[in-house]
Amino acid sequence: MSIMDTNRRVCNKRVCLTYIFTFSLLVLFFYYLMWNNRKSIVGLSRLQEDVNCITQALKVDCTGQKFSNLPSGKINCLTRDSQKSIGCDTRELNACVDALVKRKLGNIMDDVYSLKKKVMERGCIAKCNKAPAPNKKALILAPTRINYASEELGARIIYAIAKPISDSSFIKNLLGLEFSANPPINMLRPSILPGSCFGFRGTEATVSLHLAKVIFVDEISLSHVAKEMTPSASVDNAPKDFEVYGLPPDSKKKELVGQWVYENDPKKRTQNYVVKNSRVFCTLVFVFRSNHGGNSTCVYRVEVYGRVP
Repeated sequence: MSIMDTNRRVCNKRVCLTYIFTFSLLVLFFYYLMWNNRKSIVGLSRLQEDVNCITQALKVDCTGQKFSNLPSGKINCLTRDSQKSIGCDTRELNACVDALVKRKLGNIMDDVYSLKKKVMERGCIAKCNKAPAPNKKALILAPTRINYASEELGARIIYAIAKPISDSSFIKNLLGLEFSANPPINMLRPSILPGSCFGFRGTEATVSLHLAKVIFVDEISLSHVAKEMTPSASVDNAPKDFEVYGLPPDSKKKELVGQWVYENDPKKRTQNYVVKNSRVFCTLVFVFRSNHGGNSTCVYRVEVYGRVP
């Protein structure tokens, strides 16, 4: 019995210590909450005093009074000696703020308008003194041309047969990512930056292009980047001999549109080729035969101009 009594006493002591420890933790927790609550109350009271002070300052500015003419009870707000809040009418405060903003903005807009007027007057005088006599021929606007090989208008690449510059794999070929670095769609985009081209290994490639509309093809344009824009200061990868075939919408037989040579002239990075075929085409096939000596070829931009039937 003595051993059992001893065990009971030990258990009772442990239970009592646990209760005391838990009670102490609860007391500390509630004390912590009360302390934080007191800090919040003090912060809110200070914020209320600041708001009251700003409100009184706005009232004074609206009525045109000065702080020296305020009553002593209101001056104490600005010095934080008073513990009472200064009441204000929200509508009156809003009206006051609106009046201040309109007055300040009105002055600024007047200054801006006068400055703009002076600048325009001086610009007109300078133009009248320097402007030459108008040329009637220069006023005639050039006809607008539409690039029907533009991706933005709906043109697209049907297929491309070439050797990719980077090493390809079975998975890339399966997913159609063999030209992921320099895809053929770059030929239809307006950007002519180094690397933004259709790049392929060697000199030969065939690209089928679906035009945005069925048109009479009048002109084909081919562009290449300038030598000064390339890191190697070389444009040997520009295409040279190429052919273009057309596919009418009602036929599957290709017709020769033209055979041309892109001259690697540094002064003519965009070269135009006139088409003499009178058929309408919906698809053009570009066949590149050679380049200017590079191990790979880059075609930067192709443009097709014509008329809708």
